[in-house]
Amino acid sequence: MKRIVLAGNAVTAEILARYLQADPRYQVIGLTVDDAYVEGGSRFDLPVIGLSRLAETFPAADCAIVMAMGYGMVNAHRRSMFERLKATGYGIETYLHPQAMIHTAHPIGEGSVILPGALVEPEVRIGADTMIWGNVTVAHHATVGDHAWIASGAVISGKAVIGDQCFIGVNATIVNAVTVGAATIVGGGALITRDLEPDTVHLARSAEKFRFGAQDYARHFGF
Repeated sequence: MKRIVLAGNAVTAEILARYLQADPRYQVIGLTVDDAYVEGGSRFDLPVIGLSRLAETFPAADCAIVMAMGYGMVNAHRRSMFERLKATGYGIETYLHPQAMIHTAHPIGEGSVILPGALVEPEVRIGADTMIWGNVTVAHHATVGDHAWIASGAVISGKAVIGDQCFIGVNATIVNAVTVGAATIVGGGALITRDLEPDTVHLARSAEKFRFGAQDYARHFGF
């Protein structure tokens, strides 16, 4: 059983802790955050250790790190923590949930997380420290870079390329052979049919209020 320290102490850490605690391969022993955030305490019954005290509390030889941070500043905070932990000698665990469907022969990048229901098809390449949330499809020959975040239900179609530090929102679709430049935000539900330049934002239009109320709509349209 591998001993794990989660890097993070917010919603993502809470979710990953529950998955890991139910996984017989792992034992979660604590969390680590930047020193400024230690006083906030833990959301659950695990010690929170500042990064400056991590080595003396949980030595690198005795545990591995699972990246459990969110996507703040277009994944820049996550990238910074990943790089600092590696620089101090910690191994970053690649966490593949047992119910993720992974069919690529290419190794998943160090420190990436793939959650239940995600489908990773043959010939896919996924970089380091990338989050693939539940029920995502990454189709054949697609590439996802380092430090990216692919939210629940997103579809990355065949031969698409997602750059480093991108955020792809819930139920967004990237069509075949499209390239999304680095550090780009694609909002929930967006349909991307052309290449996107780096460091750009692409949001789907929100659903507009219909002119009829729900009961009138049901009467008029037989809903």
